[in-house]
Amino acid sequence: MGFPDKGGVGLCDISFDEASVLKSLEKLRDDKAADADELVPRFLNLIKQELACPLTILFQSIMVCESVPDDWKEANVVPVYTGGSRNVASNYRPISLTSQLCKVFETIVRDQVIEFLETKVLIRISQHGFRKGSSCLTNLLLFLDKVLHSVNDGFSVDVVFLDLAKAFDKVPHKRLLEKLNKHGIGGKLLSVIGNWLSNRKQRVCIKGRWSKWITVWSGVCFRTSAIFDIY
Repeated sequence: MGFPDKGGVGLCDISFDEASVLKSLEKLRDDKAADADELVPRFLNLIKQELACPLTILFQSIMVCESVPDDWKEANVVPVYTGGSRNVASNYRPISLTSQLCKVFETIVRDQVIEFLETKVLIRISQHGFRKGSSCLTNLLLFLDKVLHSVNDGFSVDVVFLDLAKAFDKVPHKRLLEKLNKHGIGGKLLSVIGNWLSNRKQRVCIKGRWSKWITVWSGVCFRTSAIFDIY
């Protein structure tokens, strides 16, 4: 599904003000762990009133310069035990911890991008993931309703379940940027996202010890972009 109105205006910039920044700061969860810059959400929440103004200036500067801080491109990967033998690596789920300030910026960008996509009807009705008011539950209820109607009408139903292992981790950044562009995301905003996805690094952290930094070439590092990977 591409941007239908080729002569129309896409989303090329993001506006920031202190009210939206403060609202985004309030959404940070106090129970979340710190990232590579060691800033915890609890601390940021305590000084959110003082942070709103300087962060607004920073976010506006990012859009002007079309470049995000290098710290935002670094992630600490922490293994979380899921069950079974603790000596088997596959029994741990990797959690990527990124900058909390980056998440504040990201939330504002996401809200405006989603509003643009909804207004331009660029998201299918069948899309349930990453949408407000929709979830796996709403998707399953709709699917179940269609199955029951088919069975009641005397038709048989065949179902194929697909489970793509680490699907989001394998999304090529170049392809992701192309899809964003086709959905009307361009200008400074696309440049910022492109810069955001470039030169990313991650390291594994276990019990206070860190591995070497490695380059990340794929994955969804920008939550707004995740909705496009369902198509």
